[in-house]
Amino acid sequence: PSGSGKTTLLSILGCVLQPTEGTAFLFGDAIHGRKESELPRLRLEYIGFIFQGHNLMNALTAEENIAVPLELRGYSHRAALVEARETLTAVGLKDKFKKRPEELSGGQRQRVAVARAVAGKPPLILADEPTASLDAESGMQVTQLLKNLCSERGHTVVCVTHDNRIYHLADRKTFIEDGLIVREDQAH
Repeated sequence: PSGSGKTTLLSILGCVLQPTEGTAFLFGDAIHGRKESELPRLRLEYIGFIFQGHNLMNALTAEENIAVPLELRGYSHRAALVEARETLTAVGLKDKFKKRPEELSGGQRQRVAVARAVAGKPPLILADEPTASLDAESGMQVTQLLKNLCSERGHTVVCVTHDNRIYHLADRKTFIEDGLIVREDQAH
């Protein structure tokens, strides 16, 4: 439920917040106790983010919205554009490379956000309410696409959501209330 700690958990996993108690590791790197200046490297190296709203930069095209973060990771401009186009094609937007966010539907914008998160193949994808701004059909399409794409590429996805319509897509469900895990279900 709202206020349970889902976004706080994602923020800790995403190296945005540090835990107030205990320890946290990300692929063997300690998150706790790190200097703030060290956290962006961990985010760039390990994590792709999908936000409730697509958080695309309106002045950039779809391919540029994906290429810019890749360039921050060290890709050349040319290599970043190649990866952006390949990833946009993988999410069904081959004909939308040069479109700006305002020229895309809500579902298409969220597909660009998914492409941005998985581009460069970070091992961990964090999704915060990825269906919140989508109708039921678009939400199902985007989350099924995310599951398929991440399965093919070997990403781990942590998704926080209220949307019980997508629960069946999860391999594992963890229910949180008041900052505590109250139940876990494993897919069989």
